Amino acid sequence: MSGDALRWLVGAVVLALVAALFVAMARTWRTRARKQAAAVPPVPVPAGLGPAVGSWDGFTVATTRADQPLERMTAGGLGFRGRGGVTVHRTGVVLHHAGEQDRWIDADDVRGADRATAAIDRVVEPGGLVRLRWTATGAAGATDLDTYFRFPQDDAAALVALQGLSTKHEHPHTAGEGTNS
Repeated sequence: MSGDALRWLVGAVVLALVAALFVAMARTWRTRARKQAAAVPPVPVPAGLGPAVGSWDGFTVATTRADQPLERMTAGGLGFRGRGGVTVHRTGVVLHHAGEQDRWIDADDVRGADRATAAIDRVVEPGGLVRLRWTATGAAGATDLDTYFRFPQDDAAALVALQGLSTKHEHPHTAGEGTNS
């Protein structure tokens, strides 16, 4: 076999292996999302919520299983980092995530809110992320989750509004990695 033919053969094998890797990754992601869909079903935003306490835009960093910041949730568009935010009402929170349907979290399902420094693949200055702690209830039962946000402006007001939901409903206030200011 000539040198050129050998290089083409090696290149084709490497290309096939890379393609197989990408196919395997996509299948794994879809399988994970399908399995998690029973645990974290989408909850549509109810009508007639009344005025919002506040609304904050920024970035949704990640949603993970509670206290497992490396266990990404992929169901319902929660797995991708992107533009997003929250709108807080007296009765709950609307999660916004670019390209996905808004998701409702009832105030009774909010377990707390605090600050964090890291989530999955994002590390910021101490206390630079706002973490919303909530519970999703699906066919698989209740699943405690943490959703991390990065708000470029006025994240202290967002944190206070989210913390107000958990204290109104007598959930334990959780301590975060940063400060709860």
